[in-house]
Amino acid sequence: MNKSIIILALATLCFGQANAQGGKLLALKDRGIIVHSYTDGSYINFEFSNHQWVTGYIDWVKPDSIQVNQFALQQVMTTYGTWGEDTLKLGHLTLHINEIIAFAHERGHYTSVFSNGSLLKVAGPLYAGLNITNSLLKKDPVFSNRNIPQIASGIVVWLIGKWQTKQNPNYRPIGKRYSVEVI
Repeated sequence: MNKSIIILALATLCFGQANAQGGKLLALKDRGIIVHSYTDGSYINFEFSNHQWVTGYIDWVKPDSIQVNQFALQQVMTTYGTWGEDTLKLGHLTLHINEIIAFAHERGHYTSVFSNGSLLKVAGPLYAGLNITNSLLKKDPVFSNRNIPQIASGIVVWLIGKWQTKQNPNYRPIGKRYSVEVI
């Protein structure tokens, strides 16, 4: 009697551990904190290792790989001359989770012109161009001692805008800040 209980308990423990090892949740982490999770049937939009953006629904998640049922939305003209969207099914794609290099932000994610550098990238050249135009209209030398710092400040503002764009991309790159893990 005792042997059969011990064997039954060992068998239960072995099968219980085998089921617990398979991960079913793909987690996107921001500095170790889960910001978005994906399971079977979830919509996913990510950048593949060949820099192609993949859109689709997850078929299954395994401890080291996922399968995505891909589709693409295309703009088409209807018979009435208006624009609509058509769905193009591309099939199944099985990939390792290390082949994901970036995730897109969720739909409705707001990106400000102040945070993505667009305002500074436009304002810098406009300021430098306005300064050059005013110098030419007033028949002043364009590169005088008074004008050079103002033109240089427009170029510096443009460079700060380029740096800010690089620091705040419109997607979530996998690397220092973001990571992917199957839980």
